[in-house]
Amino acid sequence: MIDIHSHILPGVDDGSQSIELSLEMIKKEMADGVTTVFFTPHVQSRVTKASSKYHPPLFNYVKEEVKKLNLDIQLFLGSEIFYRSHIETDFQALSLGGSKYILLEFSPTTETPIEEIVYEISTMGFIPIVAHVERYEYLKFQDYYKIKKTGALLQMNTTSVLGLDNKKLKKGIVSKLLNNQLIDFISTDTHNMGLRLPNMKDAYEHLKKSHDQKYLDAIFNDNAKKIIDSIEHIK
Repeated sequence: MIDIHSHILPGVDDGSQSIELSLEMIKKEMADGVTTVFFTPHVQSRVTKASSKYHPPLFNYVKEEVKKLNLDIQLFLGSEIFYRSHIETDFQALSLGGSKYILLEFSPTTETPIEEIVYEISTMGFIPIVAHVERYEYLKFQDYYKIKKTGALLQMNTTSVLGLDNKKLKKGIVSKLLNNQLIDFISTDTHNMGLRLPNMKDAYEHLKKSHDQKYLDAIFNDNAKKIIDSIEHIK
């Protein structure tokens, strides 16, 4: 499995606050069968604590510690970008692993023209991934189809799959999105080892009861593998 949304980079947002916790989270990802993790610290968010210029050196520090422990896992740096119309954002610098894929979040309660925004960003040559798309309570069901028609992709949190998300979710939206195969990625959005711990395996086991293997492979691995393949192609 591949986790494209996590807050494991220490001390930069409301996620991990120490290298020790970050390493514990990485070990839990590995125990769940995750082979690759994208670190996606919050950018332009109210929970942002450090400028994105500090992300690369911190990321390299974590990678060094992972190497010392001989942990066999692939790590990439990205960002979870809170879209703000008045801020000119360097999407390439904040993309997933230097690819053309970018992880975007929006206000969960203030109605935002997500379809128009992701379309505009896609015309710049990027592939927007809408983070925890199930949380945007103002979206009507047909809006998810419209967003996907722009070329954008949709990510859902494991906590939502497992019914653990304390965010306000519309009744039945999680199963409806999955049953219509509108979701492209299941990711942890992990912040800690408490209520928001890495739990990819639990989500996979839960969905295995009701969804076909081909779709599970796509949302837990294959679609994310395309991001990695595009990074390798750039290299």
